[in-house]
Amino acid sequence: MKKYLFSLLFLLVFIGSTSAQRNKKDKTVRVSATIEVLMEGNYSKATLQEKAIQTARIQAIGQEFGYAIVQGINTQTKTTVGESVLTSSTLNEVSNTLVKGEWVSDEEGYPKTRFIIREKGDEQEIWLICEVRGFARAIEEAEVNFEAFAYNCREPEKCNSGIFKNHDSMFLYFKSPVRGYLSIFMWEEGRVYRLLPYASMEDEYESTVPVEADKEYFLFSPEHRNYFPGFALVDEYGLETYNDQESLSNFVYVIFSTKPFRKPLLEENEGIKSMALEDFQEWINENKGLNKEFQVKKFNIVVQH
Repeated sequence: MKKYLFSLLFLLVFIGSTSAQRNKKDKTVRVSATIEVLMEGNYSKATLQEKAIQTARIQAIGQEFGYAIVQGINTQTKTTVGESVLTSSTLNEVSNTLVKGEWVSDEEGYPKTRFIIREKGDEQEIWLICEVRGFARAIEEAEVNFEAFAYNCREPEKCNSGIFKNHDSMFLYFKSPVRGYLSIFMWEEGRVYRLLPYASMEDEYESTVPVEADKEYFLFSPEHRNYFPGFALVDEYGLETYNDQESLSNFVYVIFSTKPFRKPLLEENEGIKSMALEDFQEWINENKGLNKEFQVKKFNIVVQH
């Protein structure tokens, strides 16, 4: 079965401030951040809001626990509305910033987003104001350093840039140093679609699929059907742009844990199971709060016409 999902590309500019309050009982920290994102490029409001929320959470965690690695960020300081702010014209993927902590859950009523218009000479600019408040914790031990990336050819290492052409098939490479349990989701315009386990899987594979240590998995590929005994059908996924003029992108979520975890409540439509983005994030937050082995790797894929 071949299914088509869509994706979206955008640029953003951000500022941030944080505050924190420690919770000695469960070693979590209350953190917050406010960022501003300039609305420009080919994207939707929903995409911009999701990216801003992710950026603000990383900003809050980084201010409290520090940054381990910062890649691909080109910054300068300027003054806007009387405040010193951090801006970036090349920040395309916030997950390139590795912070020494992880987001556990949102505070009730957050995140909050709103759009405002600012005058710039004879023109107007649209800005998104995003505020997050919630609980985070320090990473006390090294996470499982698993590999995961999307590709579109027979040699994954040569085409793992995350850049696709219109109508390309999307495959996903996965390898972990330890055995565990895997599930994969993709976000598109407010909905999150469950890609793995495959649609036909049930019983012991209903929530996750088991993966072995040091084994390469080439997922969504009809040439690789025998990873999971009893289920030989493979769901294939194709990527399309909406029109000839746009480059589009989506977020892929690769979720791995050394402990089993239950899938979220999903709705099925035309053979694809999905849920609202807000419900998906709540499910992630709940699992992170209960299971320190629950890891989420998130990355962009871009579709060019």
